[in-house]
Amino acid sequence: MIPLDLDVLLLVAAAFLAGGIIKGLSGIGLPMVALPILSFGVSVPVAVALTMAPILVTNGWQALSNGRLMAVVRRFWPMQLVMAITLIVATSLLTRIDNSVLLIIAGSILSLSVIVLMTARGWTIPPRLERPIGIGVGFLAGAIGGVSSLFGIPVIVYMSSLGLERSEFLTSISVVYFLAAVPYVGGLLFVGGIAPGIMLVSALAVVPAMLGMTVAGRFVRRLDEQRFRRMLNGLLILLGVTMIARGVLNV
Repeated sequence: MIPLDLDVLLLVAAAFLAGGIIKGLSGIGLPMVALPILSFGVSVPVAVALTMAPILVTNGWQALSNGRLMAVVRRFWPMQLVMAITLIVATSLLTRIDNSVLLIIAGSILSLSVIVLMTARGWTIPPRLERPIGIGVGFLAGAIGGVSSLFGIPVIVYMSSLGLERSEFLTSISVVYFLAAVPYVGGLLFVGGIAPGIMLVSALAVVPAMLGMTVAGRFVRRLDEQRFRRMLNGLLILLGVTMIARGVLNV
């Protein structure tokens, strides 16, 4: 049976529809939008688990449709391996930390990450440092993602600093997200103690996420990208601060 009430299921649908729209418009951002919305109706561990199937499917679809999966894997496999191991280890903390503390942690990660993304433009990584820095990024992403599902933030900053073209950047991000989600799902099921029923709801959440991406794809060419990013960044920071406040006030 699906272990959530109808009002929570409606919240799940709205969260992933919004996340899918943002991902369709910008190529990234589904868990960044969905997680704080979900936290209004479920605990952080459940919210994290609910993001898994949409992350896996939406990024898998993007990664496989571009035909560059193996090229990205060959380039970034050390980062990917370290991230996978760290994600599995960090996921075990989800059921050991109080939900109020997790709200504060996830809200802080979200708000600070958006600020870093806003200020990281212009950073460059020389080719000789790409692999060692990538390994460090994999560890940081795994540690952050294990308790928040926001493992993509350090990866976005890292990829942005490599001078990739937009299409190459989005393909690489999608492949890395897709391959990170696989061990993360395993960690949530076998280490984090998340009920399989929650994963069923996560699988159902793929539908509104893909619908949001499809709808957004029809409007992306009309988008004023600079204005959109400013509005999105402001919204994400507000959501992060709200999560922190709820954690502090224990509500």
